[in-house]
Amino acid sequence: MRFGKKRFWLMVASFILAAALTACSTGGTTPPSESGEPPASGNEDLKPVTLKIMFPGDPPANWDEVKSEMESRLADTLNVKLNVVFIPWSDVRQKRQVALSSAEDYDLIWDNSPVQNIAAGLYEPLDELIEKYGPDIKAVRSEELMESNKVNGKLYAVPLEVNFIRPWTFVVRKDIREKLGVKPIASYEELIDFMYLVKEKEPGLTPYIPNGTEHIGLKLAGMLDPAANLAAVLNYPGLYTKGNDGKVYNIFDDMDPLIMSTLEQNHKLYQDGILAKDALTLRNSEFAKGKAAVSTFNDFGVNLSTRTSLEKSVPGAAAEAFTLYSPDMKLSSTYKAGNFIAVPVVSKNKERAVQFLNWLNQKDNYDLLAYGIQGKNWEDAGEGLYKPIPENPYAGIPFAWGWNPKLDRIDASLPEDVIALNKWQRDPSYFTPDILAGFTFDPSPVANEVAQLSNAGTEFYDPLVMGVTEPNEGLAAFKKAAYDNVKKVQAEVQKQLDAYLASKK
Repeated sequence: MRFGKKRFWLMVASFILAAALTACSTGGTTPPSESGEPPASGNEDLKPVTLKIMFPGDPPANWDEVKSEMESRLADTLNVKLNVVFIPWSDVRQKRQVALSSAEDYDLIWDNSPVQNIAAGLYEPLDELIEKYGPDIKAVRSEELMESNKVNGKLYAVPLEVNFIRPWTFVVRKDIREKLGVKPIASYEELIDFMYLVKEKEPGLTPYIPNGTEHIGLKLAGMLDPAANLAAVLNYPGLYTKGNDGKVYNIFDDMDPLIMSTLEQNHKLYQDGILAKDALTLRNSEFAKGKAAVSTFNDFGVNLSTRTSLEKSVPGAAAEAFTLYSPDMKLSSTYKAGNFIAVPVVSKNKERAVQFLNWLNQKDNYDLLAYGIQGKNWEDAGEGLYKPIPENPYAGIPFAWGWNPKLDRIDASLPEDVIALNKWQRDPSYFTPDILAGFTFDPSPVANEVAQLSNAGTEFYDPLVMGVTEPNEGLAAFKKAAYDNVKKVQAEVQKQLDAYLASKK
């Protein structure tokens, strides 16, 4: 069913009003002190609260034990219990929207692209709440990180990020590479050759299952020539920036040769059986199950969860990383976070939710949520480092509720070159501000076009990027379905960007 713009915003306004009346009728919790801590006498003045939290993916190993320890600590401070709902990655976007639109009683929700939900009035502004209850939230994040992730001057979701860029890595089955007599992979061309050899010699193994269109599309095209500074415009299919020139381009009127060559190569990989036939639905979790020789991850190195899951799924299997990034690169940064934690407007526990986030951003508590129980799941390996205990590992999920650059540690068991890459990406001296730094697009003037573009992207753009459709045919079909919407969204992004850049002069 299609809704007119006026009717859509009337629905949003009534939804927010109803949520506000509900919150008023239920009362609130007794607030903590100005420092964000509960009253000095303990938690007797705080009513017991269970916070309902939505997370992506599956619970990590030993989650119940770590959660129990967290609740034990919280009982003596915030009087909080946790109802953590894990949603499979394949369903999290849809179920998040259903939960928000139906006013489910969530208190905290992970979101990797919150702007549209902010524009729809579904997330609570957090500036005053953080000022009153969240000093540690601010203390462990730079001003650039906090300011660059505001929308119209307000912070609606806590940015969860540790890097000045989003790391990106190919993860390879090391045991298969060695079995086939292939030397360590040092270039993208060598990686492609390895995939074809896997198809020939290991017919029971899918050569390549990338983690969706984000990794195999513009991200890949940009990394093949970092100087081009190619980047997708938010999650809007068909729009991109390049050259740090402050201009927004679309792939119909201004197809960049790098993008086109990437689409052509992906289609060849798909035709040749290198890319999984179900690449549109499969994700990098298949690698951890032992079903792929190569996948892609937002990490430098092989993260602990993937290592442990692979070794459990395939005894004797091993993984290694190959990345197109290098510490000698001179790159720019927008300081935009890749993950956020937000408080829905319908939450009845807004103060306690922010107070809890503040608790998570204290060193001992962050270590617990990120690495598990010290001495059982991990050991301190020096400043900014930790060492997981292999016999009882805990692959935490800090990216979904607490990630910050001050408290986060690097896995000391990673190879030295991977540790160096992780240190490089966290050092601001290696990066310069991108022209888009601080700019946040407000999609509300083109809300209908954005929604229609999103639908067309799923139907036409995703198969094009994943190599399922022939590039020229795929582009023609996508253009027929989405050109007008692409142009309208492009014009609005450019209009707002021009105004932002003019305000900086």
